[in-house]
Amino acid sequence: MSVNDYSDTTDESMPDTPDGPRPLVDLTGFQRDVLFVLISLDGSNPSGTDVKRHLRETYDEAINHGRLYQNLRDLVDGGLVEKRPVDGRTNAYRVSPAARDRLEAHTAWGECCLLALETEEPGDGG
Repeated sequence: MSVNDYSDTTDESMPDTPDGPRPLVDLTGFQRDVLFVLISLDGSNPSGTDVKRHLRETYDEAINHGRLYQNLRDLVDGGLVEKRPVDGRTNAYRVSPAARDRLEAHTAWGECCLLALETEEPGDGG
């Protein structure tokens, strides 16, 4: 797989590639971060509050309640996050199998880009 394999992935309507899931380029950075937090908490039935706490450890700004829950809702609606009730007020969130596949594709894309950077000749400029 080369970096060029992902050169046309900015079209939000583009389905998964014939070779498999595409990177998460159609999401905002915040949504991708939410997915990465959820995958890191896999198996612990994280609530929105748990996600918020983990995001706060990385972000240098406060995580707005409305921003987090709107993005979680969008990820649920997009089939990337599964939500289930824990009690009357609390929900648990986890990445869907489709999101897991796309996270792997996104990570592979990033690694491919970094490998291209490492193999660049000094002064090559790209």
